[in-house]
Amino acid sequence: MAGFPETSTSHPIAVASYDTALCVLPPIDQCEHIDNLRELYDKAYGRWPAHVNLIYPFVALEHLPEARQRIQTQLQRKVESSRTGSVVLNSAGLFKQRHNSTAIIQEPREPSEGPLEKLRSLALQALGHKPKPHNFHLTIGQTEDNSMSSLEFLLSKVRLLPTLDFEIGFLAILVRERTSGELSADRMRLWGLVDVVSPGTVTMAQIPEYWLKNSLASSANADPDGSRYEMSDSTTAFSRAIQPVRTFFFDETLGLWSRMTKVGRSSNRPSSLTVSSYNVLVDSEYPPVRDRDHLLISTLQSDSAKADILILQEVSDDFLSFLLNNAEFRNQYPYASHGPPSQPDIGPLPSLRNVVIVSKWLFRWELVPFQRKHKGAVVAVFDTIMPSDSLVVAGVHLTCGLTDSSVAAKKVQAQSMITHLAHRYSNSPWVIAGDFDIATSAKTIHHALQNKSISSQTNNTLAALEDLLSEDGLLDAWSTYRDEQPCEADDVDGDELFEGEQGATFDPMNNVLAAATSGTSQNRPQRYDRILFRPREVLSITAFNMFGLPADLNGTNIVPSDHYGVKASFQLSRPIESLSPDHRKILNNLKVELQHVPHLITQNLVSILSKHCMFLAKEENTRRQLAYALLEKVVLEDAHIKDKNIAGIPLVMVAVGSYAMKVDTSDSDIDCLCIGTISSKTFFKLVRQRLQKAENQGVRILRKVEASTGTMLELSVNGVPMDLQYCPATQVVERWFEFEDLPASDPIFNLSILSLRKLKPYRDLLYIQRTTPDLATFSLAYRCIKLWASQRGIYSSKFGFLGGVHITLMLSWVYKPTFFHYYANFNWADDMVYDAFFHKQKPRYHRTAREPMVVLGFHAPNSNVAHNSTLPGLSLLIQEFKAASLRLSEPDMTWQDFFEPPGMHSFTGMGIGETQFLQLYMSYVSIDIQFWGRTLAKGKSLVGWVESRCLSLVVDINKLFPNIEVRLWPARFTDADSAITHDYHGCYLIGLQKFATAPLGASKADERRAAKQTMEKAIDRFLTQLRTDEKNYDASTSWINASLATKQDIQTRKFRLDDREWGDYAMEIEPDSDDEEGLDDLDDEDADLSKLPVRSKPVSTSKPVSTTKLRPSSDVLNRLRWDPKLDPANYIIGYEDRFLGTRETSLEKWKTEQTDEEFIPQHRILYFRRKFNDEGDGKGELIWERATRIDKMFGSGAGAGA
Repeated sequence: MAGFPETSTSHPIAVASYDTALCVLPPIDQCEHIDNLRELYDKAYGRWPAHVNLIYPFVALEHLPEARQRIQTQLQRKVESSRTGSVVLNSAGLFKQRHNSTAIIQEPREPSEGPLEKLRSLALQALGHKPKPHNFHLTIGQTEDNSMSSLEFLLSKVRLLPTLDFEIGFLAILVRERTSGELSADRMRLWGLVDVVSPGTVTMAQIPEYWLKNSLASSANADPDGSRYEMSDSTTAFSRAIQPVRTFFFDETLGLWSRMTKVGRSSNRPSSLTVSSYNVLVDSEYPPVRDRDHLLISTLQSDSAKADILILQEVSDDFLSFLLNNAEFRNQYPYASHGPPSQPDIGPLPSLRNVVIVSKWLFRWELVPFQRKHKGAVVAVFDTIMPSDSLVVAGVHLTCGLTDSSVAAKKVQAQSMITHLAHRYSNSPWVIAGDFDIATSAKTIHHALQNKSISSQTNNTLAALEDLLSEDGLLDAWSTYRDEQPCEADDVDGDELFEGEQGATFDPMNNVLAAATSGTSQNRPQRYDRILFRPREVLSITAFNMFGLPADLNGTNIVPSDHYGVKASFQLSRPIESLSPDHRKILNNLKVELQHVPHLITQNLVSILSKHCMFLAKEENTRRQLAYALLEKVVLEDAHIKDKNIAGIPLVMVAVGSYAMKVDTSDSDIDCLCIGTISSKTFFKLVRQRLQKAENQGVRILRKVEASTGTMLELSVNGVPMDLQYCPATQVVERWFEFEDLPASDPIFNLSILSLRKLKPYRDLLYIQRTTPDLATFSLAYRCIKLWASQRGIYSSKFGFLGGVHITLMLSWVYKPTFFHYYANFNWADDMVYDAFFHKQKPRYHRTAREPMVVLGFHAPNSNVAHNSTLPGLSLLIQEFKAASLRLSEPDMTWQDFFEPPGMHSFTGMGIGETQFLQLYMSYVSIDIQFWGRTLAKGKSLVGWVESRCLSLVVDINKLFPNIEVRLWPARFTDADSAITHDYHGCYLIGLQKFATAPLGASKADERRAAKQTMEKAIDRFLTQLRTDEKNYDASTSWINASLATKQDIQTRKFRLDDREWGDYAMEIEPDSDDEEGLDDLDDEDADLSKLPVRSKPVSTSKPVSTTKLRPSSDVLNRLRWDPKLDPANYIIGYEDRFLGTRETSLEKWKTEQTDEEFIPQHRILYFRRKFNDEGDGKGELIWERATRIDKMFGSGAGAGA
């Protein structure tokens, strides 16, 4: 079967299909400003990405595979450099059409041939066509008509776009997808990629079809060049998602406006708040009118207008640039929702009339779009000014006009905004301010009804709209304050005013600009501008005034705008916390009795903890910080790629556990959590490749752990143990900069249970850090309890005792030494450990009979971190809690005596706790493991598996002998001389003795003999279960035994603690069999890795005769199996065995199912050959070989060879 032709001299392929396109996609991170404009002005938005067409129309669908291969081959031959040259799009232009025009950005006019022209020419030549001149451009949008103002307005927006400058790493092939039904539409889908720089640089998985997420349902087919389809109806419903946006701040050092990367918290809380709102009036679409700018800014800087938060409506690009470039205004308001469009790296505002919020305080914000284009609410959240919750400030500008449709639109918009606030910020105080554009004059409304400008239904809607604005506890600042003191708006003679005209902010009778812009013939005053607030027992209004009122200047009436501004002042107070009866009952039941121990000195505790290495040395702390930074750099590789054309996969990495809480010790793992937008399977394939490439930097993959909670990689980074887990959560990554401040009720947490479980440790960590009064005291108490638990043999969550998470959650409720007293007397059988301040009612958690101990975290889902606990383990914990509490209450107790009891000694290589354990019990169960395998991954897996099964034996013994104390020591022992042997030996010990309160039964010899036999049967049953587990136990490399032993037997073995790594490290590549192509390129990079002392594979001395991409072995395997003309029995597969070198097997015996015992990953296939040649001597010819790139099956690579 021949491959596709590789020369441009083959038959030409027609380029006449409007269903396909060959184009260049700019990097996603440079398209933000472009897509902001396209969303409002481009009819193809949501169906086409931002793109530059190279060939459109392109080839028919059936010719796409051949066309792609031709173009790919042509580019590999002709594009010699690894860089294609930069594409710079910074020139605005227009395509004029009959009814409107299309605004574009394009390259500056240059006589030399650019990269776009070069790539188009090569692509056309590959398809058998002669290149023709082409106008390369990126479409921004279409104008409403061809009037000068409409053309120049959109063109001015395009001119403000930041320069688009990028390298071309690939060409995208888009295919039109048509959908049928009532709302039929079409959209362009990504069909494939053509690599420009080097093959395999970028994959389809790295190019998300981001443009489809807001696809509009419309019956009109959209064409980006506007050549085939008419403009869709402008009244089509406009649907956009809520968009969180980063706030701008003025950087005094750089002298520029920059975006905030993180919203922090402040301890400085103001006692008052002022909010101003002002509609500054846009005079014309184009050109911008600047004669009122100085009057407006002087008004905004006046005492009557100055505020902590200022909400502006009808802000244009030109005016915002003027405003934010004013030094005095910047000093008053250093934070802004939008930056000045005149700054080169900041794009234009989306619309002609925009809502902008500026403030003296830091805030985060989001855009809540309405159904109509160019309309939406700017919702700012201030986390730093309220004594308890966040303050939410919404700026609005509703649809203008007094018609049936405009009033209906107003109600829908107001309802959308209030619903959003009630859903997202149900417990927060609100301020809603802006131009509501609701007619309030009774005379105006009556006149509109008489003239039938509006219907009676619309009149009812106006009343319903007013009712809506008073729901959810909303109050009108003007009307609330007016009851106490008249404001400036009431200066007009009351006899001249009708109902609803008091407090008017739009007054055509006295404001010449309002008279010029009034849409009604009556020119009656209207109270369009309002400040609404929801107190929530935090906000109380203290003043209200207007500004921007008419002034007389040399006999001329001067006004800055057609609207008056409004300003409200509030007093901030700490809310009175009201507890529900259930919550009060819970807190009363969980009262903590504080234990005072004045004889214990904290400084002495620090000294003893330092002696036991519970604090990190400065060098060790630095080493761990560097290890974390290195892993973050390796995992988040895309963030450091200079070539921005290669689309990065959005990922963030955070630390959790003891390292994040800064309570880690030298033996602690660093737990890392990655959050991204790709699937877990894809992430671990990708991250394994990146980690393997970084092995020369000290990064080692120790093993891959598959658990019920998902996959985890155990790593060693320059000797620092680290665990890496992954959580797929796209929305979390997109809103990461505000993640720490999101409430638990935010819809972003509508994730799968598995993702929530992955996020839970980090969310709980944030809550503990935020609510712990003194983190230094917490850290000291944590280390104290960890040292005590380690010495007493009860520090190991996998063996059912305390772990780092247990201590953190239990300690967050009570501190030492109250900790020991509280949990020694805790009702573990009936109660659960949880934070009653976080949980307002008892958490819903179904406790099973196998959970004697329940410790819950904070955020959903509720899960028991003590799920490994056992009855004998819990009894031991209670015993140790009581003993510790009793000892600490002794008047002469010191921290030195508490951790180092006088008269105690320890065996060599052990601590005090292990020594006591080996001397305390008369009988033990010894669980022995021996391992003579080679790899560390298998050694660690064996140890981990045996550890996970030890608890089952503890539980069985406890059931059979409830009067016996069963104590599993959570550490591995080994013989003192085992360090000099090549094999590994470890032993886990379970101590057995009668409880002091147990009856003296079984005193006779036959009873003791029967008890011993019962015990041995339980041990034999446990041992049989281990040895018959073929998945985890390999008798060829390991041996396991379990037996009863006396104290004398144990002491004669001269144990020491085993802290070795079981095996030698060797990097293992175990990808899925069908995904070998991406790993083939790693062969050369892995050549310098330290290898095990096993037989090496033969090294080919022949030089590859071709750099053309070789078809993967999976293609050859499938062809040989399923081609009816070929017999699989006639072929042999040569593969690389890890220990025996090159081996062969018949194709019929080759297993592709990963669960099969004989499965071999396909990346180890070296060649395929025939079983016999014509002479029948068993040396059949090669038909595919990886080393020489021979492919006689498909003709790829070097084809049939030299």
